[in-house]
Amino acid sequence: MPATECLTAEMMEVGMRQVIRLAFTHEQVAQYCALTGDQNAIHRDLEAARVRFPDIPDIVVPGGLLQTTVSGLFGTRLPGDGSLGLSFTPERLREPICPGQAIEVTLEVTRLRAGIVELDVSVDDRHGRRITGAKAKVLPPDPAYRRWWEQQ
Repeated sequence: MPATECLTAEMMEVGMRQVIRLAFTHEQVAQYCALTGDQNAIHRDLEAARVRFPDIPDIVVPGGLLQTTVSGLFGTRLPGDGSLGLSFTPERLREPICPGQAIEVTLEVTRLRAGIVELDVSVDDRHGRRITGAKAKVLPPDPAYRRWWEQQ
């Protein structure tokens, strides 16, 4: 079976959770900025980042990189492969994230309705303090896709 998950709506329950620990690299920040055209200096120049955030130890990870990474978790971890994102409503980042900073992303199923999975997303620092969060609605794969996935 592939390294991803693939849960249909029938396989899911309110309260299901996935906790993913991650950290972004300078290379990921540079690749994201190159791909999106994000030229904000705080993502590539420590001096610029410190003008904006005086005590910051490094450049700032783009919020969009965090959001797209979380989106990727819907398609790999919960519900997993074959999922379609319907909506993603992020909160404001309470503090910047820097390359190398360990964060913990928690995805939790809060509602199942008409085949749609609603999730709460929380992003915490290594001390358990909330950095940001989001609400998401995802359409999980159907049973036919699950059968295909199992054959891979």
